[in-house]
Amino acid sequence: MKPIKTFKIKNIAFFVLCVILVSVFSGIFGITSDAKENKEKSNKKYIALTFDDGPHPVYTEKILDILEEKKVAATFFVVGFRAELHPDALKRMKNLDCEIGNHTHNHTDLSGYVKNGVTYEIEKCSEAIFAATGEYPIIYRPPFGKISKANEKRVPLKKILWTVDSLDWNTKNKDKVIKNVVKNVKDGSIILMHDFYNSTLNALPEIIDTLSGEGYEFVTVSELAALNKISNLHEYFLD
Repeated sequence: MKPIKTFKIKNIAFFVLCVILVSVFSGIFGITSDAKENKEKSNKKYIALTFDDGPHPVYTEKILDILEEKKVAATFFVVGFRAELHPDALKRMKNLDCEIGNHTHNHTDLSGYVKNGVTYEIEKCSEAIFAATGEYPIIYRPPFGKISKANEKRVPLKKILWTVDSLDWNTKNKDKVIKNVVKNVKDGSIILMHDFYNSTLNALPEIIDTLSGEGYEFVTVSELAALNKISNLHEYFLD
């Protein structure tokens, strides 16, 4: 009987040792795998497409068609009164995993606006976004990129500017829009465009295809910030 007991004890000890070794090696390989994944993620190039001033009754939906076809997410800074007119466009943005930001209710220059005016412009736009999507925005872009320091403190959202200007608002030319984006983009770029011009609509597919071919991945602005890819973070993503 004694040899049998000894044999059982040894078997149990061997089994426990195997379990421990499997757990240890699984942990090591798991950590190695996570580290590899994080390294690969950090080596990727990420950029954010942003569109201001919409939603437009025609161009916004067509831009969303392109984003859906290309499986690309973007960030839209919407004007409040237009969001009220075209809530379905905002619902579709949300369904396509795009991000929606506040661009004031009336596309107002906030550099000289008084306190109550700033509060109205921001809150009214945020309410329009909430009415359409059921979510309040966490980011905003001041029209023309202008806001006084005093007014900036009155906005309870994170401010987003841009690093690459497509100049679509100026040139209204497809080829120039493509060139302005492609030649200036780099890892972490925030690209300024507008869902308000036919030239932007026509330029978008080539911009996406060209930059995708160069290894860029398109994410929303908040995703870009989470990846620590935004240069001069304090300038473009303020708490």
